[in-house]
Parts: sequence; C-alpha cells; structure tokens
Amino acid sequence: MLYKELGRTGERVSVVWLGTWQFGSGSWGFGKSYGEKECLEAVYASVEAGVNVIDTAEVYGGGVSEKIVGKAVKELGDRVLIATKVAPHHLTYNGVIEACERSLNRLGVKTIDLYQIHFPNPLIPITQTMRAMEHLVKTGKIRYIGVSNFSLGQLIKARQALKSEDIVSNQVRYNLLQRQPENHLLPYCIREKINILAYSPLAQGLLTGKYTSTNPPRDIIRRINPLYTRRYLRRIEPLLTELRNLGEKYGASVGQVALAWVFAHEGCVAIAGAKNREQALNNAAAGNIQLTSDEMEKLNKLSMQTRPGAMEIIQTIPRILGF
Repeated sequence: MLYKELGRTGERVSVVWLGTWQFGSGSWGFGKSYGEKECLEAVYASVEAGVNVIDTAEVYGGGVSEKIVGKAVKELGDRVLIATKVAPHHLTYNGVIEACERSLNRLGVKTIDLYQIHFPNPLIPITQTMRAMEHLVKTGKIRYIGVSNFSLGQLIKARQALKSEDIVSNQVRYNLLQRQPENHLLPYCIREKINILAYSPLAQGLLTGKYTSTNPPRDIIRRINPLYTRRYLRRIEPLLTELRNLGEKYGASVGQVALAWVFAHEGCVAIAGAKNREQALNNAAAGNIQLTSDEMEKLNKLSMQTRPGAMEIIQTIPRILGF
C-alpha cells in the first residue's frame, strides 16, 4: 500500500480509504446482500490490506455508520484513523460542538482524527463554525480539521476564518470522468498542501466496466444520471478498453486502475466504499499500483474525449419521467 502525508501534519495515510456511506443505508438490514456483519468484515479486511483511514459521517445511516465503525475501531485500536463529518445544519458554534460529542459517543472514542464539514452552509457564518472547530482541537476532541464539497472560494474563506489551525483536506467528487476539481481547486490544494479526498472515484460504478451500451444500469439512481445513457456508454468505450489493457499489465481490474489514476495525482487519495470483505480487498489492492507518466497521459487524453454533452443530458429527461 502506498502512503501520503495528510496536509502538513506529518501523518501518513493510505492512498485508498474505506468509505462507509453504505453502512446502515436503506433498510435497517442495510441491503439484500449485506448487513452489519459484512460491514465489519469489510473494515477488518481493509485494515489488513494496509488501509489506515475509515471515512464516515453523522448522517450516514442516521448515525448507524458511525456506530459500526466504532465497533470495528474498538478491535483495531490505533491501527486506523477515523474521519467523520458534521452535517451542514449543525454548523453553528454550539451545533458543531454538540454534533461532535454525539459522534464521539457513537464511535466510542475520545478523539476524532479528522473532523470535516460535510457541506458548506451559506446561512451560517463560517467564522462561527471554524471557531467551534478550533475549540474542539484545543480541547482534544479532534486532531485535524477538514472540509467537504467546498469550492475554491469557500475553502479560502474557511482558511481565513481560522486563527491557530489550518484545513488539511477537502473531500470532493473526482474521477476520470468528472474532473472539475482540476480547473482551480486541485492546483491550489497541491500548492497549499491540502489533500483532495476523492469520493465517487469510480463514478458510481461506471469505471468498473460493469455497465456498457448493451448492458445499461436499471436502477433509478443511475437511470437519471447523464453518464449512463447508451450514447455516453458508447463514448467511454475507448477509455474502458485502455483501463482493461493497463489492468492486464498490472494484474488488476478496470476499477483498480481507475482508483490508481486518482491517487497518482499529488496530494490525492481515493475513498472507495465496500459492503463486504471481497470488495474491500479489491479496492485496497489498487493501492499498490503506480501508473507511469505515459500511462497517465494516455488516460487523460482519452478521458478528455468523454465529457458528456447536451445530448446525453437531454436523453436523461424521459428516463427521469419513467419512459
């Protein structure tokens, strides 16, 4: 497993993190094929394979995700770091502190390693939120401050609101097909030593090669996504072919190579979800792949040819309506 520094903290973190939004989602049984037992096995397997950060949030499963992570951490001890998030409706000074206490209780720990603002809230002054975050650091409730889904402007304002601490990370959507952070955010974060924590690194499964123009997804979430029209699925075939070719070279899957593309960028790590041991081990194995500059250049070139156009977006309209 490859490792990188978290911000300027000196902390070494794996390039693949375990994402746990799916822990406790859906019904209380979680899903048809997994429950708490499988989720715990996914955590243990990830750590065995070298993953040393688990990412969760107070809103995941209505707090169930944090509870499951807490059970796992009780067994794993200091082998793993915990990253969780405070919801945007809890960003007042007292709201942040109270939300942190609830997360600490669910996780069963005294300190959260990385506490992140899940989404910015324009109705609450960022100065108030950051004052609370710094208080939590000073009192030992959290170690590091992070944000999530912040634009460059929002990130800069959040940093300016801090007096004695700094932001170490920004968690945003980033993958081979959705590269918006590269426009302004990524260059700034590289320069300022702020990690980009990439969620949805496989574009909801599109970069696993599972779906094709002849085998489109059937679930409603993907049906309304412009990336899943038959037209767009045909457009990305050359990119998927190259991912398969690289997979053969590295003895890896399409998805593993797509994950490796993410953390090949300076300061970036990939947050990959898993519902069981097999998925966890599959994701973690990507952390051993180091793509060459030539391979990155070819993937980038093919990726730039896949951006969805107006036609893909228009084609989702009847699908949204159920036609």
